[in-house]
Amino acid sequence: MYYNILVILLSVLLTALVAGNNLSAAVGTLIGSRILSRTGGVIIGIAGFALGLLLQGGSLHGTAESLLPRSDPLIAYALTVALIIFGLATYFRVPLSLIMALVGTSVGISLRLGYSINVPLVLLIVGTWVLAPLLSISLAFAMNRQFIGSQPKDVWRFALSMKLALIAVSFVTAFTLGANTLGFIEQVSGLKGFSVLYLMVGIALGSIFLSRGVIKRVGQEMYLMRYTNAFTSLLVSSALVEGATIFGIPLSNTQTLTSSVFGTGLSYRNKLMETKPFLITVATWIISPLAGLLLGLLV
Repeated sequence: MYYNILVILLSVLLTALVAGNNLSAAVGTLIGSRILSRTGGVIIGIAGFALGLLLQGGSLHGTAESLLPRSDPLIAYALTVALIIFGLATYFRVPLSLIMALVGTSVGISLRLGYSINVPLVLLIVGTWVLAPLLSISLAFAMNRQFIGSQPKDVWRFALSMKLALIAVSFVTAFTLGANTLGFIEQVSGLKGFSVLYLMVGIALGSIFLSRGVIKRVGQEMYLMRYTNAFTSLLVSSALVEGATIFGIPLSNTQTLTSSVFGTGLSYRNKLMETKPFLITVATWIISPLAGLLLGLLV
């Protein structure tokens, strides 16, 4: 009973941190450019997170069960390790992937206890983590080049269309994070039925109280966001995460969005980009699952 309560508390806390940390990635452009007020952006974010979790959160059920034994003490340990790693990354303002840390921890625990691991699944997940950033960069680069080369006949109508498109794609981005990242937390925790309402509370609390940073350092330090840049980055990122969710593969929005932002920036021939933030982020993609794996082996 004690561990069951602890799992719920850890799940809610992780959900709140993820929602607060990622809200600006989903709707930061809407708020920063004053397309919507902060209240409007928060509402879109909460709605997207919640609907994604409710409608597609179960897509990662088989993956979660394959990676980690169904034991409340072990689940609580995995969530605690992921919370520590994610908390440190948030403190140092590094866009680390919670999913990568949680997957690494789960695999480490299973190896330590001799639990049968689905090796092809693990290889598929790792392969997706390598391929997704490359696809994000390539697709965002090609798509934004098309925007750069096109000249809209009616600039004002085009700007209005982009604003509406940004609202839609921001909601979709929040939806895919709710489906994949928050869905993975739900499935690892083993929450079912009305217990999912606890995660809804975490989504609301995190989005409202932990999301004051409107524009992420990824967008700030790499290049100045434009409507077309933001639309391209969010669309590519959400499409890849949604595809991964359909196939039950945990994939972080942080990973795809950072890469698509980078690819969009590269599409400008005469625009200088600071590559240091991107390289730091790539380093965390390697460090976080390995750190989780090592800490999982210590269980």
